Amino acid sequence: MEMFDATSENKSPSGQETGFILPVVLAFMAIMGIFSAVVLQMSLQSFQNIKRQQFIEQAQLASTSAMEYAKEQYEIDINYSGTAETDFFTTNSYRVTYEVEQISYTNAVNTQQKVRAIGRVYFSNQTTPISQREIIGDLTRLAGSNAAVRFIFIVDNSGSMSISEWNDSKTTIDTAIQYILSNISTAEVAVMQYGTNTYSQEHKYDVTVPFTSDPATAVTWDRRYGNGTTAVDDFQDHLAASLARMRTEDVYGPGSSLDLSGATNVQYVLFTDAYGMDFSGCCSALKEYSGSSFDTTNNGAFTTLDQHGEFNALKDGSVFADDGYPNLTAQFTVLNINQTSIRETVETSAAIASPGGSWSGVVDANPGDPEGEGIIPRRFINTTLLQTDPQDVLDIIDEIIQTELNI
Repeated sequence: MEMFDATSENKSPSGQETGFILPVVLAFMAIMGIFSAVVLQMSLQSFQNIKRQQFIEQAQLASTSAMEYAKEQYEIDINYSGTAETDFFTTNSYRVTYEVEQISYTNAVNTQQKVRAIGRVYFSNQTTPISQREIIGDLTRLAGSNAAVRFIFIVDNSGSMSISEWNDSKTTIDTAIQYILSNISTAEVAVMQYGTNTYSQEHKYDVTVPFTSDPATAVTWDRRYGNGTTAVDDFQDHLAASLARMRTEDVYGPGSSLDLSGATNVQYVLFTDAYGMDFSGCCSALKEYSGSSFDTTNNGAFTTLDQHGEFNALKDGSVFADDGYPNLTAQFTVLNINQTSIRETVETSAAIASPGGSWSGVVDANPGDPEGEGIIPRRFINTTLLQTDPQDVLDIIDEIIQTELNI
């Protein structure tokens, strides 16, 4: 009689169980489907982010180009009052436009005006921009005028700047000063040094070289605070607080140590190795941090504007207006000897620097930046060298001469 094997129907000829394999395969296929969908979604998101950044960069390029175009047109025609929205370039899928809006004239003879340069990106056949960038700036018409630019070199005297390092920085600064006075006939330069007393927490500044157009006078100066000086205890640094003291002491007013009478353009050139973080204590700092326990008021003598406020007040000209110059604004070029390549220091230095130059990267948040928050590139030099190549600074000065002064 034939015997019935109860287990034979669940086995393959090789003896392996087949009832278990099918569920595993189906489960694996389901997992792979989910994984593929996730990968596809991530790839799509990455592509969209790349395109979005591309549109931002195109709008920024258009706004920068619009400002340059406005400078050229104003130099040609004193009655120039803006440019209607115009196509910059087009592709198969999108178009880029530029526009210049006149905000107001800023002097009685109409040789200076404030404008808004706008760059926009649209998808083809659409009227709502997908990206827009704006720059607000001042135009100075130099044709037939006697424009006068003032360069103020700000020099960090903190203890981290050894005597040899400071001397190396002075060499670069003196090279830049001589270059300016040799190439800009109406230029004057000044040197301001700053430091903070480590015990009293008094924030100081020294106008070591008042404005001069004499090359020999301009480079005849020495360190004021910290290592190698009689003020050896003034080796801390808080630039925002030193600028606040300058602001409250009306240093730019007529007859003061940085008298800006007759100036039409103000350029700051900062040499520092200060940190850019929000410090809760002492004291190497570029910007103000309201949460710090370190006194930034000189024992209540003044208030330091929070974060980038002191720099913004110079850029938008409110400091100068208080000293009697209602139509004067400023720009910044920044060199930071960032020995340890700290990210926050790079981002803060870039936020202080004005648009222009060749540095592109992340910029510290500064919603009040009158030149436009986050605009890149920036006139910022980030170096870990004890002595930067002076040509890096001279390249930016050349840009200032060509684009800001129209020389």
